Amino acid sequence: MERNIKLVAMDLDFTLLDDRKEISEHTREVLKEAASRGVHIVPATGRVFKAVPEFLRVTEGIRYYILCNGATIYDRAEDKVIYTNHLPKETVFQILDVFDKYDCTEDIYRNGQGYMEAKYRDNLSYYGVSGPMYDMVLRTRKQVENLRRTIEEEPSGIEKTQGFFRSEEEREQCMRELKALNIASVSSSLFNNIEVNMFNCDKGDGLEHLAAHLGIPIAQVMACGDADNDTMMIKAAGLSVVMENGAPKLKEMADFITRTNNEDGVAYAIEKFVL
Repeated sequence: MERNIKLVAMDLDFTLLDDRKEISEHTREVLKEAASRGVHIVPATGRVFKAVPEFLRVTEGIRYYILCNGATIYDRAEDKVIYTNHLPKETVFQILDVFDKYDCTEDIYRNGQGYMEAKYRDNLSYYGVSGPMYDMVLRTRKQVENLRRTIEEEPSGIEKTQGFFRSEEEREQCMRELKALNIASVSSSLFNNIEVNMFNCDKGDGLEHLAAHLGIPIAQVMACGDADNDTMMIKAAGLSVVMENGAPKLKEMADFITRTNNEDGVAYAIEKFVL
């Protein structure tokens, strides 16, 4: 069946990136080949732009980025934000009130920068943050003395708030409590985190807005993901691809289950459906 895919959106962690947070030379070549044929290659991530691996920030043919789970869409070629869906200060404080009840970190992403207090930033390993993720968090979180005061000083542009949890049981309990408030979009991308965005803000919303901006029918959009925060993007795309290492409930929604993130799964799907 000819699908004529014009845009490929892909999650990063455990989807495009392997367990070392890298991509193979083969995957690089596949992305470049697709881009050379006029296909938009779009990272769709929970990260801010500066936390996107450098090789994806400078690769020719990658222009648009869906960031912070759809809270911001960035056009690198014109160095401008083309869509935002940000949290109001009052909602952020309600979320932090819930986080305060649990043994977890607290941070916010605002206008492309992460902010975190020293008591969390200096103790990431206690919360199970390790390896490349540990390095990435340190690199992308600006240390502040008081997070709430930082928000009060500049309340606009808050893309996401997040917590890393020491206990899986507490994480599940906190997620239930946040969802019950019905004030924000609650998801997770890692085994030990919770990510909270503006209500109705998710990668699916971001993907639909970007496709409309580019004049591409959603039927000609392919999305690749693995985790809970990819759910709405997988639902929205005309062609949904889930990694073999993806969450079971996400795999049930997939049009196609590709290879794992350590086996060039995204490249395999692009070769099959785009090239």
